[in-house]
This record gives sequence, C-alpha cells and structure tokens, in this order.
Amino acid sequence: MPSTQQSASLKDDQQFDASLDWVKDDFESPASDTRKFITIEDDAPAIGTPVRTPSAKEETRRSRRHVEPTVIRIRSRSVSSRSSSPELKEAGMSNEAKCLYEGPQKCLCCIDWVDKTPEEIAKAELTEDPHGGFAVLIRKRSGHGGESAFLLHSVVIQSPLIKTVLQKTLHGYPGVSALVEHLSFDAPFDPLFHRWDALVKAGKDDNSTETREHIKVLHDILEPEFEQPFQTLKECRMHGVITFKSLWVIFKPGELIYSTIDGQECVSRLRETTYQSSWGKAFFELACEAVDWDGSHFGLTTDYIPIYDFKGTCHATSLAAMPLELHPDRLSIKERLTARGRKFEMLRGYHFKAYDGPLIEGVVDGGQDGYQQQIQQTMQLTDGDERIIIDADAFGRFMHQPATPLVPLDQDPSEQFHSPRHPQPYDDPDYPVFHGGPPPPPLPHGRRNKGPHQSTRNRKSRPRIVDNSFGGPIMRKAERQGAIDPLTEEQMLLCVPFVRGFLLKKKAWFKFSVDGVHDISWDEAAFTSLVLPAEEKDLLLAFSEGQVNSKTNFDDFISGKGRGIVMLLSGPPGVGKTLTAESVAETMRVPLYTMSAGELGTDSFRIEGVLCDVLEKCAKWKAILLLDEADIFLEKRSLNDLQRNALVSVFLRLLEYYQGIMFLTTNRVEAFDPAFESRIDVAVNYPPLTAASRRQIWCNFIMRLRADERDFSEEELDRLAEKELNGRQIKSVVKTAQIVAVKKREALGVGHIRAIFRLRERSGF
Repeated sequence: MPSTQQSASLKDDQQFDASLDWVKDDFESPASDTRKFITIEDDAPAIGTPVRTPSAKEETRRSRRHVEPTVIRIRSRSVSSRSSSPELKEAGMSNEAKCLYEGPQKCLCCIDWVDKTPEEIAKAELTEDPHGGFAVLIRKRSGHGGESAFLLHSVVIQSPLIKTVLQKTLHGYPGVSALVEHLSFDAPFDPLFHRWDALVKAGKDDNSTETREHIKVLHDILEPEFEQPFQTLKECRMHGVITFKSLWVIFKPGELIYSTIDGQECVSRLRETTYQSSWGKAFFELACEAVDWDGSHFGLTTDYIPIYDFKGTCHATSLAAMPLELHPDRLSIKERLTARGRKFEMLRGYHFKAYDGPLIEGVVDGGQDGYQQQIQQTMQLTDGDERIIIDADAFGRFMHQPATPLVPLDQDPSEQFHSPRHPQPYDDPDYPVFHGGPPPPPLPHGRRNKGPHQSTRNRKSRPRIVDNSFGGPIMRKAERQGAIDPLTEEQMLLCVPFVRGFLLKKKAWFKFSVDGVHDISWDEAAFTSLVLPAEEKDLLLAFSEGQVNSKTNFDDFISGKGRGIVMLLSGPPGVGKTLTAESVAETMRVPLYTMSAGELGTDSFRIEGVLCDVLEKCAKWKAILLLDEADIFLEKRSLNDLQRNALVSVFLRLLEYYQGIMFLTTNRVEAFDPAFESRIDVAVNYPPLTAASRRQIWCNFIMRLRADERDFSEEELDRLAEKELNGRQIKSVVKTAQIVAVKKREALGVGHIRAIFRLRERSGF
C-alpha cells in the first residue's frame, strides 16, 4: 500500500500531466490562436500565497513530452481582448485598456505596479516595459475589505489620440497638461469629471473612427466611477445639501464662487481646490481669483477660503463659499456686485472721500516707539462720516511693503503657475496632506462668517506670480494718460469689495468697504465764519490756492529746494489759529493732515523718518500739513542741550525741501530760533479777541442752530460779548448750554448760558 504522502504526490503528478496536455493540445491545434489569454479572476489570493514548485519527477515528465515553449500573456478578464498583438503597434495605439495591480511594496513611499495578480507575479525580472502599447493603463490597488478586492487607483493615458482630445477639453484646467508623456489621473478623477460632458461630446464628434474607439475605452472605464458623483451633484442641486468628502463634486474650477469677506459679499472665480489639514483639523481649501487694483494696473489676486470638516450633510448656503449657480438669489447678486465693481473701477488712483463703514485690517503709522501697529480685527466707525484718502500705491509704499503682485487680466489661465493639486480625499492613508509648503496658519479667533459650518478667508494673501514688469513709474504714467483698458461686465462682477487708503483722523491705513465710500459734504461757511481781518484771510487763501494750483516751476538755485509754502500762525490760545488751517483746507477741498509734537516724539533720528514720510504724503496728496503747537521744534538752540539742537536742525533742513503747504501754530513766537525767520513765507499774528470779535464768534456758534432751537436778542448778544472769553471757551459754553436746553426741551437762550457761567465760576474757571 502506498503511503499517504506518495498518494498525494501521485495525484499531483497526474493533475500536472493533464494541465500540460491541455496547454500543448490547445496551442498545437491549427484552429486555435497561438496567442491565447489566460483569464485571471479578480478575487485572486492575496500577496504571500505560496506557489507550488514542480518536483524533480514533474520536470522529467515535462522534458519527455517535448512541449515547445509558448508565450502566455496574462490579462484581466475585464479587459477587451483583440487578436492583434499590442507589441506590433506603436506606443499607445492599441485600442485596449491594461489592468495593473499593486505589487509587493519595495519601499515605504512607492507603489510597484504589476500586470499580474499577486500570486502570479513572475520570478524573473522583465527586461522591457510590457505595457507600452496599450491606450490606457488601469491601476488597481488592494482595498480595505468590502465587495471588491481591488479598487481603482488611477489611470495612465498612453494613447496620443486620447491626449489630443484631452488637450482641448482640459484646456485651462489647473495643474493638468495633456502634452506630457506620462499623463495620469488619480481617483476621484476630478478634472475628467468636471469636463465629462465636453469629453463625451468630443468623442462622439471626432471624425476619426480610431479616435472614437480610444475615447470609448476611457469612457467605459470612468463611467461606472462617475455614477455616484453625478448622483451627488443632482441631489445637491435639488435639495441644496452636500457632505464634506463630496465638496469636490460641486466646486468646478473656472466657475463663479459666492462668499463673504468681513461681512462684504464677494464673487470670485475658482482656480483650484485641495483637501488639506492643519493642526489636526481637516479642511477643503478653495483658491479663488478676483480683480484688484495695485495702484498702477488692474489684475487678478488669489484668495484662499477654507471650508472646515463637518459631520453629515450641510446646506450649501451655510458654507463659507458656494457655487454662485446654486444660490437662490444669484441674479440679484450679480446685479449688485456688478454695480459695486463699476464703482470700484472709478475709485482707482487717488481720491479724497468720506467714509462710513467697517475698518478692515488696519496698520497705524508708527507712534513714539517708531513701529507700525497691526490691527487685525475689523472695527466699525463710531463717529459717522470720516475723511479718507484712497490711494493703493501709497498704501504699499508707506506701509513699507510691496504691493500685492497681480496676474494680468488677459493672461491665459493655462500659463499661470498653480500649486500642486490634491486629487484624493484627505483621509487616504497614503495621501500626502501638504504639497509645496507648510500648512496655512490658523485663522484669527472670532473671524467667522454666519452659518454653522462657515469659516472666513485667510486674508493673508499668498500670491503665486510675481511679475516685476508691472507697476512703477512707467505704468503710473500710462495711468495718467488714460491708457488703462476699462473693465468688462464680468470683471466688474469679480472686483474685490474693498479699496486701500488712509484714515486721516486715526492716521492709519485700512481697507475700506466700497459700499461705505461716498462724497464729502463740504462746510461752505467754514472760511466765512473765521474771525480775522478780511485782508489777512484773502492773503492766506491766495497763498494756499496758488501753491496747489501753481503751474510754474519756480525753484531755488539748488533743484527741489524752497518750493513749499510755510505759514506761521502765532497768538494766544483760542483766537483761531487752528481754525484758520481747517477752514482753508475746507474751502480748497483738500485733505488736512494734523500733527502735534507729542505724536512725533523727541528722538531726532525717529523724528526725521516720521517727518519725511508725512511731508511726502502731503506733497503727493496736495494736502495741507498743520503742525500744531510746534514750539519744541522752533525753540532757540543752546550750547548745553544737544538733543534739542539736533531736533531743531532736522526740522530746519526738512523745511527747506518741503514742496507742499504747511501751517505752524505757536503761542511762544518770541522763543523761536532766528534761523526759522528766513524759512517762513507768511507770518500772521493773532491778537487777543476784542468785544466785536467775541460777539461775532457768539453769533457764529448760535446761528448754526435752527430758528426754533435758539432765542437771543441783540442786546443779550452784546452783553455776552463783554465777557472775556476766547473762541474755544465760547464754543464750549454754547455746546454745554445746548445740552441743558435739549434736556429741558426748550430753545437755547441766555438763561442757559448764564447757568453755565455760574457753574464755571464755582469751579474756578
């Protein structure tokens, strides 16, 4: 009796002989094709399954039968088989798709793609690429359970016919070029999904039969993969809900995106999307392009909108951004934002305007410490209308940072630089989270839009293109000559919702909402209410207007020296020195830049830098500079105080080269350094107020009230003028008396004024 082991060995030998007979008979049969396929089932054993090695007896029997060696090509049964050999055609011209599987891992970062299921991997290394002739390579990798043992990982396009079609259908899609030799797409194949209709149409309309057959191969591979994404897109359009992992389905590069920036509506064009993670928090980032102005030309700027991970489904309107076509009020949004973009275009260059709206991301000019203070939080004006200067060029220059580089509006999207794309969901264990740099910084605390799942944009711009050919004197000359092309309706829709400029009252740079900018309501009576002899008023106004509107090139023997106008206003407090500068600026409708000695500090090096910036701003904007209480800079130099001597010397030198209008006020003119006398063009001394002057000041303040809000006789005004008060004290009395009258619901009268006098006298004033 043979042993159990011998019986098993004999049974194996018989099965092996039968298999060899089948192969030999099949391939020696004249009716059969000598290039037969052996179909490998998709549910093949996993890697590591032992392969039986023939015994010595089997090798002997094989040699006795003299079986001729036959090449056996192994293909997946899911691939269409043709009688023609792929090796006989040029690269990519075989109208077939080739399945590749994830093979044994050779290193931690790479995947070895093979054309056999794991248990049939050949022992010998292949000396040439066996996949070059196939139109499409299908890559599958082992799954994590479920119905299919292998999941579609990626496809490689080798067919030049498919590449030609893709070059047209994917034109302008970020990060994709069909001209590369190794063209591959990873799941979920978002470029092909977003251009699916165009790809299907191109495959049907092509005149070449062979091209249509190649496109059909790609179509048959991807159509089952896109069934679920198309269903998700349909449900989102019907019900308006979406899941976090399916966000890539509704955000198609090139389409319009609706979002908000610091409470301002905004429409931009989507450039690309990525799944990312920062500080353990996953988010879906949108890179969007909008039209901006950098002081010399219009261009495209890139902004980034993160949508953070959320559980379950979320309504599209609750996201930080959504496709404009899904918004129920999209027509009204387009109309409003196009009108705002038209206003944005009109605000390019320099403008002196009023503003009532939010202050966005400010930078305060250096205080006594000499450093600029960043203001990250959005603030709201509390005093109503404020005077602002809109100037994007100065915004970048005086903040000591370059203007945001912009992409030209007419540049081909396919020529723009794009960051590496993220075609796979973030939770793939082998999917690298970050490409091309460190993760973005976390958003500032509290900067969130309305909605349960919204997040605000990271307003720190990350420009992608730096083109040094734009900006500078050449473009600014073209701007003055009107060489800038007007924006189209679509470009107006894409304009950013803010302009950059300077808030005069706070002396800070901000971004101002376009909707909050409006014309200034000028005080026409400001100059007439100034209590000053008519001859001196006319002289001051003539000097100021002549300097602003002067067309002459009067200069010193040294170029650029002595072109400005410096006016000194001296006198006791409250006689109208500051009001003179304010009323002249109001009458001329130019900005008034007010500074005090306390804002400049006492360090000579610091003062020189700050004053240089201030003088340059005023000359650029044709603004009037008021340096109030300038005693510290004008005081006589001495042998013992070197620091004060340095301050005076700096100020003297800067006055020589100033090219604008400057008002200096002081009540200690006798302490001035003699060197200032030759640098002052006009000096006006304000004597103490007379009774007639005081009566005029009383009338100016009282008459600003409506007729039903005041009740004074001429005799009462005469008696009020007899009391020795300066102009500032008279204004204070009228203001406080008006508060008392409003409280009692009475018209302002002399009784309210006398009550304030008694209160001041009891307080020692």
